[in-house]
Amino acid sequence: MKKLLVILILSNLLLISCTNKVLYNKNLNTCENLVLDINRFFYDSIDSNFLLEKYFTDDFIFHYFPAGDRKGVKISKQELLYLFSDKKKNNIDFNIVHTIFLPGLNEITHKINGSVRVYYGADIFFKNDTIEFSGYQTINLKNQKISAIWEWADYGGISNLLIN
Repeated sequence: MKKLLVILILSNLLLISCTNKVLYNKNLNTCENLVLDINRFFYDSIDSNFLLEKYFTDDFIFHYFPAGDRKGVKISKQELLYLFSDKKKNNIDFNIVHTIFLPGLNEITHKINGSVRVYYGADIFFKNDTIEFSGYQTINLKNQKISAIWEWADYGGISNLLIN
């Protein structure tokens, strides 16, 4: 009886784990495609947010953490898309050079939960300068659409380099 119980528990854990890996792989595909389309958005001459907005839920929130603001700043989907358009209109180009994607874990159970973690390196091109930087994001998704991003990057350093 104990063996049967152990086998039942282990098979359930395996099934849950496999289900979450399938979900992660679907969500990973969404994130990889978003990276390609962000790069395409800045490369193409047409300023069109429709290329990017399809990746986000209507209630999407982007969280970032500048120095001096431990709790972070939240912006909506429309605000994020506006920032992309504004940078492009001001001749600031952005290119994600490399990414390392990892499966996200539930904070309590530490099991794969379908979310995506990404370390990335990017270049910002402004005037004749190239600013290289790295960032880290935690990305939550609903039905293969991004519902929230938490990002950590050196925004102060980037701003200082853009000003100088």
